[in-house]
Amino acid sequence: MIRLLMMVADGIYDLACKVALEYKKTDLHIEVVKVSMDTRYDLAKEYENKRYNAIIARGGIQLLLNKSDINLPIIPIPISVIDVFDAVQKGLLIDKNIAIIAFDNMIVPCESLMRIMNKEFRFVVVKSEDEIEDKIKQLASAGIKVVIGGGTISKPSYEYGLTPIVLQSSRESIISAVSEGVRVSIATIEEKNKLQRLRAIVENSNDGIISVNKHGIIKIFNAMAEKLLKKNADEIIGKSVFSEFDELNIKDIFINEASELEIIKEVNQVKLLVSNIPVKVNDEIMDVITILQDVNKLKETEEKIRREIMSTGFYAKYKFDDIVGNSNISKEMIRIAKDYAAVNSTVLIEGETGTGKEVIAQSIHNYSEVSNGPFVAVNCAAFPENLLESELFGYAPGSFTGADRKGKRGLFELAHGGTIFLDEICEMNPMLQGRLLRVLQEKNVMRVGDNKLMPINVRVIAASNKDLKQLTLKNKFREDLYYRLNVLKIDMPPLRQKVEDIPELINEFMREFSQRLNKSILTIESDAMVHIMSYDWPGNIRELKNFVERIMVIHKKKVLELSDIKDKYFSVEQPFIGVEQINVLHKSNEIDYSKISGEKEKIERCLRDNKGIILLTAKTLGISRSTLWRKMKKYNIANVELY
Repeated sequence: MIRLLMMVADGIYDLACKVALEYKKTDLHIEVVKVSMDTRYDLAKEYENKRYNAIIARGGIQLLLNKSDINLPIIPIPISVIDVFDAVQKGLLIDKNIAIIAFDNMIVPCESLMRIMNKEFRFVVVKSEDEIEDKIKQLASAGIKVVIGGGTISKPSYEYGLTPIVLQSSRESIISAVSEGVRVSIATIEEKNKLQRLRAIVENSNDGIISVNKHGIIKIFNAMAEKLLKKNADEIIGKSVFSEFDELNIKDIFINEASELEIIKEVNQVKLLVSNIPVKVNDEIMDVITILQDVNKLKETEEKIRREIMSTGFYAKYKFDDIVGNSNISKEMIRIAKDYAAVNSTVLIEGETGTGKEVIAQSIHNYSEVSNGPFVAVNCAAFPENLLESELFGYAPGSFTGADRKGKRGLFELAHGGTIFLDEICEMNPMLQGRLLRVLQEKNVMRVGDNKLMPINVRVIAASNKDLKQLTLKNKFREDLYYRLNVLKIDMPPLRQKVEDIPELINEFMREFSQRLNKSILTIESDAMVHIMSYDWPGNIRELKNFVERIMVIHKKKVLELSDIKDKYFSVEQPFIGVEQINVLHKSNEIDYSKISGEKEKIERCLRDNKGIILLTAKTLGISRSTLWRKMKKYNIANVELY
């Protein structure tokens, strides 16, 4: 509950009480007290100790409380043009010789009224109540009959024969002051909570923290600073840092106005990393924050981090030998990737979804000089924009609500000495693209909410399923980052451009799923294989693998025929391909089968060389498909499995 104290003079006491009653059933408590100029300070002190949040006052009472040592916000009851107008109208009914005595907070409405009425009144500004009696005496000598002002004008006005008109505040003015009091109270409470959280963060920090004001006086000296500098905070706070810790070079910040000073100093036989950070307001240094870290502890922590990295699973499991595919296009891609692995330059891999971009990235890492370092993969499309930044670069202790109080290492730090793989980098927002560009240029990272740069040695491999060059032309990707990434380029071919790899890929996937599902490898009839190879596989290798898993789970027979899959798993829009088109997909075998003795051996060898495809085997042997089937039956030859 918010508690407000309304301190008012006798003239508006009743109205203030009525307004207070309007808030009785709310979470706001308003206490109204009647005060005189003599009792205002003592009452304010009394209620300050009762933990009120703010004081509402008017005129001279408000101004004098502002100058006191009361540690509560003082909220003024505004004096409006209407309030002054009503008082002037009352005064004119008595006499035309009117004067207005105003404190600073009354000047604006009084001047506004004179402009509106197009009429000048005698206008006297006073700084304190001590001036009022003398001013009224002067006004009486000048023939003024009526004086308008706050409650303090009444007594001296009667003494010198003048008629006082005390300004009255409207209900709206008091409500306005209450609203402002609530707003200020809420802000003050929130600020106190922030300070309490800040104190908790400072006291529980693993770093020594010292705060020094612009005069060099120590204001904060946390527990870790006590431990590192072997000084008691109670004895240090309030003293000059220059006399107590001149060796910390804090004076250099004030003299040279450096943005930040980081040095290594030996204090009490302990090597400390000392970071002096100025806090500036309007380019003037108001405070200096000093952070102390034990250098030996930092080294131990770094070694621990390195050990943790190797145990977190940040490693690459795929090698070039694991890549399936004997087509010329696959072989050329592997050759280029091996050349790239020999250097430390940034690699950009572009290709459709499911073409195996991460497999190539892992293979490059394992073929490189940093193969013993971590391989950290991050999918830029998988994280929300506000989370990706902290994941990549980490964050400092207490940098945002909910953050780990010890801070967090980013993926770039975790990849130090190895490779970071930025998958789907095309989805990264422009702000992060700018930060990434700076990291690539400077080889340094800065955690979110921190002000220290950390050098890193990381090989960057980026991947995109979209054409980054086209995205730059549409202003959807930073051109400067594109050229920074596009040092070494690999274009991953889609599966439809290397269909001759499909039988071998199917064979590999069948091996994998047969072990996992404890099922036998299927024999794929030639027409079924041709049908599979005729499909364009928009999901590429990933879609093909999913298809193989489904047929291994669902199919109950040992042989997969065309009727088992046609129009059931996918549709082939183009006509069913025949032997002539098969020859485009598979090169004709150069072996002279006529030299192989024995017809059975010849058929078995040709079947094996042609991956069990009946159409291609018949073509190679120069016989019809039906003749081949008849001979296979004669010699009891089962169609070879794809292994």
